[in-house]
Amino acid sequence: MQMALKTGRQTGWLNTKLLLCCAVLLSSCARQPLIVNNAPILPATSEHWFAPTAGQKVQLPATSDFYRLTAAQQQHFLAFFNAPAQQELAPHQRLYRYLEHHLVNFNYEGKNTMASVTMANMTGNCVSLALLVTALAQLVDIEVGYRASYAEPVLDISANIVLSSAHVRSYLFEQNPLKDEGVMKFQRTAVAVDYFPGRLDRLGAKLDNRHFEAMIYNNLAADAFLAGDLNQAYWLSRAALRQDPHYSASINLIAILYRRKGDLLAAQQWYEFGMRYSSQPVTLASNYLVLADQMQNQPLIDRLNNQLRLADDDNPYVWFYLAYQAERDNKTADAVYYYEKLLKKAPYLHKANLALAKLQFQLGQPESARRALHEALQYSYDPANRQMYQAKLHALEQMVME
Repeated sequence: MQMALKTGRQTGWLNTKLLLCCAVLLSSCARQPLIVNNAPILPATSEHWFAPTAGQKVQLPATSDFYRLTAAQQQHFLAFFNAPAQQELAPHQRLYRYLEHHLVNFNYEGKNTMASVTMANMTGNCVSLALLVTALAQLVDIEVGYRASYAEPVLDISANIVLSSAHVRSYLFEQNPLKDEGVMKFQRTAVAVDYFPGRLDRLGAKLDNRHFEAMIYNNLAADAFLAGDLNQAYWLSRAALRQDPHYSASINLIAILYRRKGDLLAAQQWYEFGMRYSSQPVTLASNYLVLADQMQNQPLIDRLNNQLRLADDDNPYVWFYLAYQAERDNKTADAVYYYEKLLKKAPYLHKANLALAKLQFQLGQPESARRALHEALQYSYDPANRQMYQAKLHALEQMVME
């Protein structure tokens, strides 16, 4: 897929919430983490499950490995960047032109690859592309920013594991000649590097560098988890938390790993830590509920359900999975609540409107179902879908009139 050019003044590049490019979703007293100098201490759970056996060593990439390019790759880029034909452009625009010329056939694949491999193969996922952009920018001292972007979810649900995809967009910032005079990065013009952005994509939080590197480690941990290497997944997750101690995706994955090993108390301690410190508690709480059900801890189940109803999230699509899960568990009222919460933020999800209409009709609320179907019809552009929604709406209106 080709990249899309976006330019404009970016504002508000301050603090971050949390993002996954590839996320793995899934009573007794929980030990509360201590605070020293305002820095949270991670739960003191045993790591004996994940310690390497004698003679083995856990191999983890350093952050510098993420951005390493070969000498030939560096020379290829610098020759273009410094060529006389490019000098009429500002540096960040020259870098973008290089990407435009040499990565025009870059193919999106759901693989996590480092910058040199991404450039050699011209394939990778959104994080791979962001790594390559950053590696090139570092060669010529151009600042890079990152921002979450959310599209209509495509959920892969199998074996009690949910894989969900989010997206990260890179920004190349103009150089700041007034840097010493307090002109901030978010006040400057930037060029966005992205795959074709969808018309209905929602922009999310801005991601700082340490958070972005935590996301890379977490993606590698998710790869290890799916490959069955739980030890590697654990240590990569811990590496992510060294970059960002509040990173909810890695906290969640570590809790899942302990649960897989049968240490439910340790899993609970990690979930409690995440619920206390994470700015995105929705995914954590929904996965914590699985553990609470396994422990048959009804007070904990009630607390988590209440927290879910009060929580908010940068990504509106987290409610899609909760609604789907509630519907699958025949918890119709909960499913309606989560679909309604989703549609307040993303009313254009006509499939969610259709699912909501079906549930409202089952609950004996035909007028609410009619409104949901009308919304589905309003936001659907596919002729086949529009015909289906029109037929269902007509049938429902006839029933209400009788």
